[in-house]
Amino acid sequence: MPHLDTTLVNRPVWFDLSTSDLEAAKASYGELFGWSYQSGGEALGHYTMAFRNGLPAAAIAPKMPGQEAFPTTWTVYLGVADIAAATAQVTALGGGIMVPPMHIPGNGHMAIATDPDGAVFGLWQADPFPGARIEGEHGAMCWAEVACPNAERNATFYATLLGLRVEKMEVPGVTYFTLHDGEPAVMGVMQMDEQWAGIPPHWMPYFAVADLDAANATFQRHGGTLMHGPIPSPYGRIMVVKDAQGAVFSYMAA
Repeated sequence: MPHLDTTLVNRPVWFDLSTSDLEAAKASYGELFGWSYQSGGEALGHYTMAFRNGLPAAAIAPKMPGQEAFPTTWTVYLGVADIAAATAQVTALGGGIMVPPMHIPGNGHMAIATDPDGAVFGLWQADPFPGARIEGEHGAMCWAEVACPNAERNATFYATLLGLRVEKMEVPGVTYFTLHDGEPAVMGVMQMDEQWAGIPPHWMPYFAVADLDAANATFQRHGGTLMHGPIPSPYGRIMVVKDAQGAVFSYMAA
């Protein structure tokens, strides 16, 4: 896919990982995705940008002091034009705000929110940093979806929040909605059923890989766990995996 050269909104624009072991995560994801890194240093909590072919792809950061008990997790950020208006809309639509809008000097404005089912997601307003500049290539974001017990309601929540159109996919045995700002779809909403018992609602980031078998071997060599897959889909074979520190995410190969 072409490299991204515009500021995108109303869709996922950035993924970042909060981890208990920054150096181990850098080594694992660096070999898995071919990432290089640039740290923001102590002033930015050692927030570390990951680059693929010289372009921002994602970020990894250590948990902040006092947050060691928080989950090790990837966060999906949705791009918005006005973060104050977006956070107000979140609460008006039945969601919640965990971290109110805050300014990241020289980059933009962020907030952390929850949807009506409790899935956590981020909001990002570029100022001027727009998010990932590479997509759909090895080591780059390629999809994001939220899994939740009330998928139709949540699809309406995100569509209203972001001004998107909802379509229901016809997938045997799965209730799945795609959200569109034109074509193709920009994100998905999946229904959780009884098979998901004990798993909380959550966002799932997807990265592209060139070779699924090679990615699996690399990931396991760094202590990662292959949880589900390969799962066939119209867009490629999907793996659901957990890294050595406990963060769950997906990668897929066409």
